[in-house]
Amino acid sequence: MPRTADAPGTPWWRRFPLWFPLAVYAVTRLIDAVYFAIMQRSQIPMVPGNGAARVIFPTPAAPGYWPLMANWDGQWYHEIAELGYPDPIPTDPVTGKVVQNPWAFYPMFPMLSRLVMRATGANFYVAGALLSTVVGAIAVVLMFRLVDRAAGRWSAIVATVATSTWVAAPVLQTDYSEACALLVIVLLLTALRGRRYWWVLVLLVALALTRNLVLISAPPLIAHTAVRWQRRDADPFPVRQRVGLVVLTLLSGALTFLWPTIVRLVTGDKDGYAKTMGAWGVDAFEIKLHTWVDYIYYDYGYLGWAACLAGIGWFAWKMLSVDTARWGPELWGWAGAYPAYMVLVTGIGPSRIRYALLAWPVFLLLAWILNRPLLRPRRAWWLTAYALALVALQGWWVWNYWVILGLYPDVQFP
Repeated sequence: MPRTADAPGTPWWRRFPLWFPLAVYAVTRLIDAVYFAIMQRSQIPMVPGNGAARVIFPTPAAPGYWPLMANWDGQWYHEIAELGYPDPIPTDPVTGKVVQNPWAFYPMFPMLSRLVMRATGANFYVAGALLSTVVGAIAVVLMFRLVDRAAGRWSAIVATVATSTWVAAPVLQTDYSEACALLVIVLLLTALRGRRYWWVLVLLVALALTRNLVLISAPPLIAHTAVRWQRRDADPFPVRQRVGLVVLTLLSGALTFLWPTIVRLVTGDKDGYAKTMGAWGVDAFEIKLHTWVDYIYYDYGYLGWAACLAGIGWFAWKMLSVDTARWGPELWGWAGAYPAYMVLVTGIGPSRIRYALLAWPVFLLLAWILNRPLLRPRRAWWLTAYALALVALQGWWVWNYWVILGLYPDVQFP
């Protein structure tokens, strides 16, 4: 679907690719702010030694909007922003084993939060949450621009609406790293599509210091390279760029070890990162597919397996169709690689709802569905109904996963 240009002379603030994604993002974040402000009244006091969640910065019951933004992992980001990373790596005084510590969390978000704190004088609760909110706004505007140019105006509308209304999208205004990761991913795919390969290198490094996701960049890079090779007769593909893309692809794998290497160099412990993740019971090299298989069978039996296989089959069929090929290799590569990463690497758990936010190119399939002949005449109404339903579920997510109503060993976390 071709883009629809604004009328000549339209002021920049009235241009659809700017005001529309910002309006959708602002409205959804405002609704979520109301959820947070009301539901925080039910949060219990957070004190150290509670037996279920680590607390280094205590908060009272009903702590208010801003302290609520630093729940759960926000405590770790708060510690990093205020105190930095510990050296040596903390260990249990009795067993000598590494305990849970800040080295498990990548530095981009907390270090940027520290800069905002120093520049504004704001505390972490405010600085981190405002940083996330602003970065998320920039991300959705640039997402709209990227998808508009790659797949058309309707797909751009759906992508930004579906991302802003995703069940776990409230995290984009909290003291978490999702907003920073979203922006880096959008910029990375934009730079790759625009063949700005030096910027791709910079953004690969940035992603490697934001979240443990840089390996997922390999499939978009491979797809981009394959398309350029296929079209090399009509579209010149110099040897220098071929070599550069091969190097970038290899770096997308090698940069996975950037943060573990930094941990090793700073602390002197060559296995410091692996030991840190082990304190959470996480094996960074374990394939987690079996956790999904076991969970689906335990809760839904063979019917669940059949439904999942059907869903995977449909997804694979669509990803190999001409409909998704029109997205361009960059969006197509991320849309295929990120869900596979979630299933193979992350395992089952409530955080996967939050992780799915970064699979946003998959939402282009929703644009395709709503554009079918049966739905197309009222596709805007169908998208609105979808958005309203998801915004309602955001309230469920905030209440069930973000607000801490009680602490017990199997408490659900975002």
